Amino acid sequence: MAGIVGISSAAGSKTNVVYLLSLCMRMLQHRGKAYWKIITSNKSISGYGSLPSDRQLTLLAHSRKLTDGLGIGYLSKRSPQFKSMNRVNVVLDGFLVDLEKLHLHPLVGTSRESDSLFKVSTIFTKLLFERYQPERSIEFLDRHLRGNLVLVLGDSVYAFRNSTGFKPLVLASDRNKMLSIVASENSLRNLVDLEFKDVRAGSLIALHEGAVEELSSDLRPRHMLMDPFEFIRESHVTSLFKNKSIYEIRKEIGKKQADFLSSRIKYSIDGAYAEPDYTRPMALGYSIMIGMIRKNFDMAEGVIKDRYDDADHMIDFSEQVSKNKLLTTHKSLKFIVEDQVRNRRIASIQGTIQTGGTAKETIYYLRKAGAKSVDLVVSYVPTADGRQVGLYTKNRELVANKYVGKVSSIDELNVRVKKELGADNIYYNSPEILARGIGVPEYDLWFPEWVRFLDYK
Repeated sequence: MAGIVGISSAAGSKTNVVYLLSLCMRMLQHRGKAYWKIITSNKSISGYGSLPSDRQLTLLAHSRKLTDGLGIGYLSKRSPQFKSMNRVNVVLDGFLVDLEKLHLHPLVGTSRESDSLFKVSTIFTKLLFERYQPERSIEFLDRHLRGNLVLVLGDSVYAFRNSTGFKPLVLASDRNKMLSIVASENSLRNLVDLEFKDVRAGSLIALHEGAVEELSSDLRPRHMLMDPFEFIRESHVTSLFKNKSIYEIRKEIGKKQADFLSSRIKYSIDGAYAEPDYTRPMALGYSIMIGMIRKNFDMAEGVIKDRYDDADHMIDFSEQVSKNKLLTTHKSLKFIVEDQVRNRRIASIQGTIQTGGTAKETIYYLRKAGAKSVDLVVSYVPTADGRQVGLYTKNRELVANKYVGKVSSIDELNVRVKKELGADNIYYNSPEILARGIGVPEYDLWFPEWVRFLDYK
């Protein structure tokens, strides 16, 4: 999952928590989720697609009696992964690990036959409240979680960030702690006049009424292992990382990749275009670098116009509508600006290639419009593990996954996949070049081992 928010409001602040939660969640809808849920201490509302209007949400919250001064909310590509999310007030941004022996834990009790999240939350709660052992509760969570977890317990909101810092988590409060927000990114600073700061990796914080408490732990500092997909798509372009916007970082990713590929592309490219929309910063950076080499290089906007409905920010939800239309009417919501494509060599900047369906569609429409050649430049590394794509992909029909153990370099993989998809060339990004674009050591990014050791010759 991805896109989580927790809010605690003191009685005197007169804050409409449900409205503020929905406002924050709208800011996170760029993550392309199709399921949303807002939870207070004992009530919840949820749905698919875009969040309802403010008026509809207010009426819905009133009818369900969601009037508490605290709550949590999240966005997900699908309905709750764990059944217990319909029973316990907990949201997860990441994934659980080391779960095989949980049913043997001495504190698991009657939750022994429940799903993994319910076991984890039960044991954590008992350690924190029944045993009064906050340090052990933190150590327990850190062992079984990669990412962030936010939950409502009693009259407080608790938030934990795994010690690897795998997913971003930020905290904001006003001067008097009358209003406190914990969220999966700092782009929310554009909505609320609060000062944001990163939650320390490995810490558990509690948002009480009028106070924020950081519970202590003796966790040893661990090496950071960040999710690289945050920089490709998940984080909002206005979010900051090391005082640089995600937009600027994505542009730099495109520049570094273009610089690396300039000596590998055997012929000149006439234009590079973003497809889908979220790769526009990478396409801009790529074009700036290539434009310094080739004078007639086109730096225009994307020539494949979005199949997504501009009025609907739930990207993946709209994508499914487009696919249904293609299946039933044999028509797509895409269209090509043909005079920008005809008789030209085109590079399509893709964020990632999963099953290859979107890439094949792109190649088809570009060729139909008269493109002389179509190259795919992939901003992300070869996707061999679905968890890397926002941690929610269950589909294991990933194109790159088919060649695990069959190729020894990205050069070989590029040749195999281009034949499968019908492109003239494909250029995956490498872990090293991606890390260079982000501005961190490759060692700080989390990749499956196959990807980490697969690189260009």
